[in-house]
Amino acid sequence: MDLVKKLLNHAFVIGVLLFMALGTVIVAVQFYGVVTANGALAVNVTKTLGKPAFIAATITGLIGFVQGYVNGWSMGD
Repeated sequence: MDLVKKLLNHAFVIGVLLFMALGTVIVAVQFYGVVTANGALAVNVTKTLGKPAFIAATITGLIGFVQGYVNGWSMGD
């Protein structure tokens, strides 16, 4: 069970870093596109990286949900 907890923890951290990095890149490129009046760049970066960022965030959220059960966390009232 400790191996499962470690794997879930590592997967969660990797997932958070991945979707945060993708989100940061999206926002930075959109900002650059707005500053340089390049609307196509701002739109295209979202089309290109938006779906992978959303998928990474979704999988990370599901891993966090599973961690609650594996680690026996109290979900509160």
